[in-house]
Amino acid sequence: MADKTAEKRKQILVTALQLFSTKGAAATSMQEIAEICGMSKGSLYLHFKSKEELEKSIYEYIAFRIRDEVVQVDQETELAPKEQLRKQAEVLLVHFLEVREFLLKQMHDKSGPGKAPFHDKCVQKEMGKALIWFKNKLCSVYGMEIEPYTMEIAMFVQGMLGSYIRFLFVPGLPLNVGILANHLVAMLDDVTDSLLRRRPDPLVPMEAWERLGIFRPEEVHFSRHPLVVIKALKIRLKELPMEADILNDALDSLRLMEKELISMHPRRVILKGMLANLEAIEGLGDLFDELHATIQSVLSLYLAPGERDGNPDKSSFADK
Repeated sequence: MADKTAEKRKQILVTALQLFSTKGAAATSMQEIAEICGMSKGSLYLHFKSKEELEKSIYEYIAFRIRDEVVQVDQETELAPKEQLRKQAEVLLVHFLEVREFLLKQMHDKSGPGKAPFHDKCVQKEMGKALIWFKNKLCSVYGMEIEPYTMEIAMFVQGMLGSYIRFLFVPGLPLNVGILANHLVAMLDDVTDSLLRRRPDPLVPMEAWERLGIFRPEEVHFSRHPLVVIKALKIRLKELPMEADILNDALDSLRLMEKELISMHPRRVILKGMLANLEAIEGLGDLFDELHATIQSVLSLYLAPGERDGNPDKSSFADK
């Protein structure tokens, strides 16, 4: 039943995204969306209480899909870290190109006074997570010495990506996202080389991040996406002495978690059950703790307010 509900929500989101891209949200009625999805208007409102909620969910759907595809590139171990970064920049640009018409229509509809698609706190939280991921990526490509300059480099990359994306919004402009991604990484090489050679004092040092409200101190350790932690767990499991059936069951649990995490609405009961399967295995230690923490963070983003657990301790999530 849960799978059918998730699939129906996805059908509604994709349909609304296509209609909003063509006509704009203001010119698209909930009745029209319901008819194309083969349901009544009342059934549509069971999934989304208003058009505003539907619009917000479309932005979330786009953002989560981009985030998950970017993170999955981290698991392509045949690629060097810098090549992963180049591919991730290309993934980001390709997705913005795909939703260009939707964003243009939304900007036109919202040209007057209106509500932003996300609450400020939600945006700030996501920006903090993206910044921590970017910090880890920079260190994997250029070494730990670049970490103090994360904020400066992030501002540079944000400006470059923003400019590229604005150019992508110009109809008929012949831009190749692969060339743009290559150019961005080449310029990033130049910037990092200059910083490491000159060693200036950081404009925004690491200790200032908390004061800026970017993240809480306890979030710094658990900063990786769960898909990345699962990859590390698979490697560790194969190094531990255990019976073949126990290893296979553990790997199956991790594969089910991967499948759930890339779905539009991860189910708490599945993730909870798979975590319980792993908890009894000795030797996972810090990786299990990290996976638990990052999954709890993911669930807090995906689940509706009435479905969230707040901030439970480890036992209330994995043991009950």
